[in-house]
Amino acid sequence: MTDLRGTFQSCTERARGEQGAALVMVLLALMAMLILSLAAVEYGVGSETVSRRDQDWNASLSAAEAGLDDFVFRLNENANYFAYNAGNPPPDGNLAFSEYVTVAGGNTTAQYRYSTDTSTLTTDGTIKITSTGKVGDTKRTVKATIRRRSFIDYLYFTDFETLDPALYTGSPYTPAQAQVQCAKYYYAGRNSNCTDITFVSADAINGPLHSNDAIRICGSAHFNGDTSTSWSGSNGKRWRDGCPTSNPVFVNAGDPKYVSPLTMPPSNSALRAETATGKGGCLYTGPTRIKFNSGGTMTVKSPFSKNTLNGCPTNGTGTLPTNGVVYVQNVPSSSSDPNYTSGCPYSVNGRAHPLGMPISNENTTYGCRNGDAFIEGTLQGQLTLTSENNIVITWHQQYQGGVGGSDLLGLIANNNIEIWHPVQCSSGSSSSCNLNVNFPLETPRNAKLQNPVIQAAVLSLAHSFRNQKWNIGAPLGTINLTGAIAQKYRGPVGTTSGGTIITGYAKGYVYDQRLRYLSPPKFLEPIASAWSVAVWQEIKVPTGL
Repeated sequence: MTDLRGTFQSCTERARGEQGAALVMVLLALMAMLILSLAAVEYGVGSETVSRRDQDWNASLSAAEAGLDDFVFRLNENANYFAYNAGNPPPDGNLAFSEYVTVAGGNTTAQYRYSTDTSTLTTDGTIKITSTGKVGDTKRTVKATIRRRSFIDYLYFTDFETLDPALYTGSPYTPAQAQVQCAKYYYAGRNSNCTDITFVSADAINGPLHSNDAIRICGSAHFNGDTSTSWSGSNGKRWRDGCPTSNPVFVNAGDPKYVSPLTMPPSNSALRAETATGKGGCLYTGPTRIKFNSGGTMTVKSPFSKNTLNGCPTNGTGTLPTNGVVYVQNVPSSSSDPNYTSGCPYSVNGRAHPLGMPISNENTTYGCRNGDAFIEGTLQGQLTLTSENNIVITWHQQYQGGVGGSDLLGLIANNNIEIWHPVQCSSGSSSSCNLNVNFPLETPRNAKLQNPVIQAAVLSLAHSFRNQKWNIGAPLGTINLTGAIAQKYRGPVGTTSGGTIITGYAKGYVYDQRLRYLSPPKFLEPIASAWSVAVWQEIKVPTGL
């Protein structure tokens, strides 16, 4: 009989050895799985930390922005809210000036606190606010400039999209009749016989535009900035088609958007107070010639002026006013006024006018006692020039440091702001109509004002920015204006036919982007306009917050 014990024992021992090896393999596999699981858990926990950090980072910026919104809301509710700070807390219980407060709305751990700087409020109408948002241990800070919605927020602002009633000649209305029939919005029942101004294919608006009225378009005018109107529109469209198959181009889908109207102040008389003794402004009387010089001075000729209140030059060269305001008033009618003069005791170049206006053969008229400012030159500094009557730009008006520098000019007229265009014809487009713009108080230029350069923010409170005698004389090129234009009525600068300039100027208007956050000194604001953030940027979190 065969003995199998050795064989069985050998097989059993071999099986046990294989089972041990398998067990080791299983244990190694389990250990590897455990390590992978632990790694996955650690990665998940780490990712959650990174994700949480990212969420807190983004949420803290949103909280800082919520702080901006909170202050602007409170300021629009209470016009005097800018006066409050950590040392003078507001009566509404707002603690954000001195400590972190929770962002309103929902279950959130986001908080903000803010501080304000009102040092520029009286000079350029702006407030600086620094707001810090916090979520957990993460903080981020933004600094913003806020100001009221302003005329200079726009390259082109117009109250009425119609011809100035003063320019009607009896067909179909006299000026008095036009004032009744046409000085109202299209959507408020303006008479259809009024002359409404139209944007045409040749027009390109290179900046933001707002009209309180309904914008009329014929062709494919280009609107290359934010465009808005205070007309609610018709048939889903907030512009009027004057062709009637126009295809205007708007840079933003949905433009023109509806925005509430901006209300013009009735006059610029408030700025006369800035010329009071000790305020630093210059008060001039009657027709006044001002030429700005690149060295930060101005050369003035103002024969009616007897008392400028702050030692400003009346017949020579002097420095710009310390508070940046010049006001040109009509000759006072009261004999008790220190600047009173009876009648018009002047004759210059055979003209009964202190500056010799109009020039020989010119068919424009000027009042001897009117507060007209005739200006040109190269401005170095910041200035707002205002007139009780008209401002007439007699040659190029530009900045010493260019548009990107620190120079800034505001022009505010109760009536018109005009480009001087002396003509001798009563009609027609002949080049012989245009006279050389030789201002009588300086060396003759023997040249016509072609392609004028104007760098300024202009505001005509009762009338328009326009070209004198826009419909007479040969074309003179393009008005190269960089700044902002605000006017009561759309002002004409030339005539066209088929996109070609027939008389006057073409428009070359570009928005001065600095006006989004800067303003000429004491520049007038709309009546009861809302505060909003003009610009903001993220900054380093201040020490101690």
